[in-house]
Amino acid sequence: MRKGISLHWLMLPALVAYGLLVEPSSGDRALPCIWKLFFGVACPGCGLSRADALLVRGDLRAALELNWLIVPVWLLAVKSFADRVVNALSQRR
Repeated sequence: MRKGISLHWLMLPALVAYGLLVEPSSGDRALPCIWKLFFGVACPGCGLSRADALLVRGDLRAALELNWLIVPVWLLAVKSFADRVVNALSQRR
């Protein structure tokens, strides 16, 4: 068994921390979209930073309006984190 922290442990805390860091109304401190920078059109991920910030603050409706892909991103992060917790607890026995 490998020791150390897996990236799976960090997905959910990183989403929460990043969501708290980004200003949802303006997108301040959000990472710029490289696709939009080069091609001038929004990519499927555009708005995810602000959607994450809104979701962390409890505004699901506004988050979904910005980018509905925030739901599968969060579901994946929560599932991954929960799997790691269950795995860690089962190994302690």
